[in-house]
Amino acid sequence: MEFRHRKSVALITAVAAIAAALTMIAAAQMASGVADSGGYWRQPLKPQGTPPKKWTAIERSLAPADCGQCHAEQFAQWQTSRHAHAFSPGLLGQLLVLDAAEAAGCLQCHAPLAEQRAAFEAARGLGAEALNGNLAAAGNSCGGCHVRLYRHFAPPQRGTGATGGSAQSTPHGGFMRTVLFERPEFCSVCHQFPVSLAVNGKPLENTLVEWQASPQAAQNVACQTCHMPDRRHLWRGIHDPQMVASGLTPHVTASAEGVRFTITNTGIGHAFPTYAAPKVVMHAVALDAAGVPRPETARSTTIAREVRYRENRWVELSDTRLLPGQTAAVELGWDGSTRIRTWLEVIPDYYYGHDVFPEQLASLPPGGDAQRLIMKASADAAASSFRLFESELQKP
Repeated sequence: MEFRHRKSVALITAVAAIAAALTMIAAAQMASGVADSGGYWRQPLKPQGTPPKKWTAIERSLAPADCGQCHAEQFAQWQTSRHAHAFSPGLLGQLLVLDAAEAAGCLQCHAPLAEQRAAFEAARGLGAEALNGNLAAAGNSCGGCHVRLYRHFAPPQRGTGATGGSAQSTPHGGFMRTVLFERPEFCSVCHQFPVSLAVNGKPLENTLVEWQASPQAAQNVACQTCHMPDRRHLWRGIHDPQMVASGLTPHVTASAEGVRFTITNTGIGHAFPTYAAPKVVMHAVALDAAGVPRPETARSTTIAREVRYRENRWVELSDTRLLPGQTAAVELGWDGSTRIRTWLEVIPDYYYGHDVFPEQLASLPPGGDAQRLIMKASADAAASSFRLFESELQKP
């Protein structure tokens, strides 16, 4: 298409490379025997097929709101999650300029049902507004995890740990309980990239491998323990200040020489942050007599994995992330001041906001759906930043 020749070759190649590699994730994991020997997560997911004729319209539906008719608590929790918003303006703005095969690679995790892929392709030519209420726009929804060939699956029974099938006389023909839902490998299909996407020896997202080497793995603290506490469908992560703060331990000390601010990964069972998109920065700055920051005194320490797509390949510029138990620090002398301010700045969507979206906006045709969506995504990325652990220390 004409637009593809006008946009950044590096960017379109990078997006296509990720999409192609994502189609290999489930196959690679199944071949290694890690994730799912039964094929539950064989991607792309197969169409559900034809539901039993005796089922009601709600039982046949794959729409999350219909699931919520009976599972109201889970639906309400899901609505607040990143999974519910996986079909974001930033994703859609990129999908509109990818062909069907490339888009399918992204949708495998962002909207995994075969019916969602079909719904997206059917609506994409009608403009972005046609996707409002579209099944694809539900993102990573109930059916993506719980429904295969119109059979419903769930975790082991609370309390007893019992697995196996329920009575078929219950709604939607009953359900099958399986331990797969409690294992980190269930999440790894989207959150553990294949070795084919290794950069400097590490896949772009390496969360399962990081967890396997963590103290949490040794204690059988799985992904679901922290990200779905008490089975709540929340999936809080780097975008949530409370979640981030719960996994880190800050420490600030003042001496005659200056201030030392440290952050330790004490409660996160993988690298902090685990993905290459976020950037976390520790800051220290001296204040003048009026309490105004003195910019010339500012010091910072970056906690991030910085990668770029250059000359048709990914390049790692640096990796200063904190594995479990590791500590980062920033230090600042008084330099004539008597007060120093420290804080942690978390920028969840740094790579998108500072690299991907600006490059796209520079090449997108003005006034189109793709440009409008990427502009919205860029604004959302800027608004996602937050501060933690802000302190002011007086010179002793």
